Amino acid sequence: MRVLYIAARDPYASQRAQTLLDALLVAASFGAQVSVLFQGHGLLQLLPEQEAILIDRRSLSAQLDALPLFDVEAIYADRADAQRLHIDASSSRVDVQWLEPEAIASLMAAHDQVIRV
Repeated sequence: MRVLYIAARDPYASQRAQTLLDALLVAASFGAQVSVLFQGHGLLQLLPEQEAILIDRRSLSAQLDALPLFDVEAIYADRADAQRLHIDASSSRVDVQWLEPEAIASLMAAHDQVIRV
């Protein structure tokens, strides 16, 4: 089964970003073909040097770094949202494939399930 997780939430405004990463790592560990797409404020998860400890939260960095260890290598990001939020595509802490809106529609259609958190 091919599952696309869409990370669209600010990394530390709530537990949603953490929950999404937990869920996709569990799915991958049970053999699902997992992809992840970062959109909107979810793109902030990709920025390096996050100091989550300052707000008494657990950093998402370790989970992002672990994605390849769980065979999650299909990592995508929304280029239009990055431009809108003034996020430099070269500053991502993980290797991502930057997609235009048309390619995102095709990406979603290629998966059996799409989960947006």
